Amino acid sequence: MPTPESAEAFAKLVAARTRLTEITKELNEASIQMHASNEGRQRYLDLQKVWEEAFENFETATNEFSAVVHGMKPHLDSEQD
Repeated sequence: MPTPESAEAFAKLVAARTRLTEITKELNEASIQMHASNEGRQRYLDLQKVWEEAFENFETATNEFSAVVHGMKPHLDSEQD
């Protein structure tokens, strides 16, 4: 059964994953335009920085969720006894 803490960590993880997916789509689209103009190249480079930040946020959210789940494990094991 989810706790408020685990539900919050999971929601944060899902939001971070969604953001990363959105930025990845934009980055893929920008890669097509990258060679067409200087503006296209700059947009790609700017999106690449945004993607790296979004990826770091996703990693952080993943680690936080994992820590919450691992913290729940002793509690879950004692319920099964």
